[in-house]
Order: sequence, then structure tokens, then C-alpha cells
Amino acid sequence: MATSAVPITELDELVRWGILVPSQSQWASPIHLVPKDKGNCYRMVGCYERLNAITLPDRYPIPDIQTFADHLHGATIFSKIDLARAFAQIRMSPEDQQKTAITTPFSLYER
Repeated sequence: MATSAVPITELDELVRWGILVPSQSQWASPIHLVPKDKGNCYRMVGCYERLNAITLPDRYPIPDIQTFADHLHGATIFSKIDLARAFAQIRMSPEDQQKTAITTPFSLYER
């Protein structure tokens, strides 16, 4: 698949699945194509550097590795999950969805 066709195919899928919707947002982040490990495959990503620069980070304590390991002591069942399109599976407040807007040569979309 030609690199230029990747965004069209990817956008079509994301819109069809309801992950992206057309947007009228005043926010607009560009997209980039990042090569995947497998051959000619690419992943479309939004470049949110400008949004991140004005975002206030959450401040909450993160447990140190020993505390984390202590919580695992005695556990017998562990799970590993690899989510496809993981970003789209993170809950987001409706008022923040406009900030996810990506600009493409075809239109403006948001999550």
C-alpha cells in the first residue's frame, strides 16, 4: 500500500467504527505516519506537542517498585492485555474531545 493511501484507509476505518467523527473544533493537531514493525504497515498518530505544552499534568503519587512488588506477593493469576487502538479506548470527558482534533488533507476529525 502506498504511504499516501494509509491515512485515507485508516481514517475511513476510524470513522466507520465511530472512533473519529467530523469536527468543527478550534483545536487542530497534525498527523504523522509512524512505521510499524511489520513491513509496509504504518500507524497514524496525532502530534499533540502544542496541546501537551499547555496541559497541566496530573499530580498524584506513583508507588515505588518495592511497594508495587509487595502488592504482587502471593498473587497467582496475572494478565497481559495488548489493546488495539489503545488511545481510543481511554475514557475522555466530552468537553475535552474537541482537543483531540486532528487535521488531515481531507477534513478535521476528533475523537
